[in-house]
Amino acid sequence: MFVDIRAMGFALTEAIRRHVETRVGSALGPCASSVLTVTARLEDINADRGGIDKRCNLVAVIRGRGVLVAESIRQDLYAAIDEASGRIRRSVQRHLTRRIARQRKDHPRPGALPMPG
Repeated sequence: MFVDIRAMGFALTEAIRRHVETRVGSALGPCASSVLTVTARLEDINADRGGIDKRCNLVAVIRGRGVLVAESIRQDLYAAIDEASGRIRRSVQRHLTRRIARQRKDHPRPGALPMPG
């Protein structure tokens, strides 16, 4: 799994880079074989004006299944990264669980009437 980190509106420090890599890596560790890439976009929305303005947007590309997005806005960038990592983990797990459930459904017999729903 490749993690691409992009900072918008501020300089990306080594500490922030390591934090993103460890949090995303540990959150998606069990699902890492299904995740191709994760793009982390970190942004200071209001810049010098202050307020709750640190955004972490995570975009995960799932092998053969599409794209999932999780976002968090907090006053502290580290808290936003932690929350977005938890959200993307839950999204990926839910997505993979649904895929497995769909694959396990019984296929109807040839000539059987279609089931409603």
